[in-house]
Amino acid sequence: MKILITGASGFIGRYLSFYAAERGHEVVGTYLSKADLDSRTPKHAGIRWVGLDMRRDAEVRAVVKETRPDAVFHLAAQAYAQKAWQDPLDTFDTNVSGTIRLYEALREAPPSRGVLLTASASAYGAPPSLPVSEEAPFRPTNPYGVSKACQELLSTQYAANFGLRIVRARLFGTTGPGKTGDALNDFARQVAALERAGTAAELRVGSLDKRRDISDIRDSVHALWTVFERGSPDEAVNVGAGQSYSIQGIVDELVRLAQVTIRVVSDPGLRRPTDEPDNRADISRLKAMGYAPRIPMSQTILDALDYWRREDVPGPSGPAPHA
Repeated sequence: MKILITGASGFIGRYLSFYAAERGHEVVGTYLSKADLDSRTPKHAGIRWVGLDMRRDAEVRAVVKETRPDAVFHLAAQAYAQKAWQDPLDTFDTNVSGTIRLYEALREAPPSRGVLLTASASAYGAPPSLPVSEEAPFRPTNPYGVSKACQELLSTQYAANFGLRIVRARLFGTTGPGKTGDALNDFARQVAALERAGTAAELRVGSLDKRRDISDIRDSVHALWTVFERGSPDEAVNVGAGQSYSIQGIVDELVRLAQVTIRVVSDPGLRRPTDEPDNRADISRLKAMGYAPRIPMSQTILDALDYWRREDVPGPSGPAPHA
């Protein structure tokens, strides 16, 4: 099967591309800039890389026309909530208009196996109750979440009006070795840098009282593939762990694993403008497809820390706001 993966150079895209190529599929992966290809997360020689800016209609149409994929996994997005606050117009051009450009191109050459959209639980916002089922209303609390809700509405519309098979995997938190810009890896990378320095030091953190449904990337990729194979355009499917983990607990485990003494220091400047206290997914629909998480959070934390220990790079100049 020939698979086009937009945003394949991103964290999830890299793991998904590797997963597909390892199973013998022909993978065409897109990237926004050549610097994206320097990602340290898994690489596979069987992936053909092509540049693509979702904001440029001619590029989107050219990639679809040249590739003629049997299946499309649409991951390309401006995926950072903080950046969406700073530049909502660019976020919408990439995420919303970019999705329209892709679907318009696919109308001319519909993929026989269909399309998977990586949607986001950010569209739910602060849910009225937990766990969050797929029937919960969209009440996003930031521009990124609004853009992801729009992507889903476009997907249902194109599926209904033009007969495209578009299934929607609504992702909750995903983390794992090599991710950047999320709490676990920002903390792990700081800890690894402090270990290399070899002295007791401070770990700067934002809010630790939040809880998040977080899946290991290796589980998330398996879940995405399950939704692609067994999902229906008629209903979105939550992709998550089905339980939430405290950010405080993640920090405590990293401090326990650290090879130097670390003092945790709260920094108010690392807090987000809006933040839900908890977001636990109801994954009954996903489990009914035969999926079950396999990797415990303790293993994910250790693997992430070991990843940054192996990387001979300095820690980040400052951690991103944490959720």
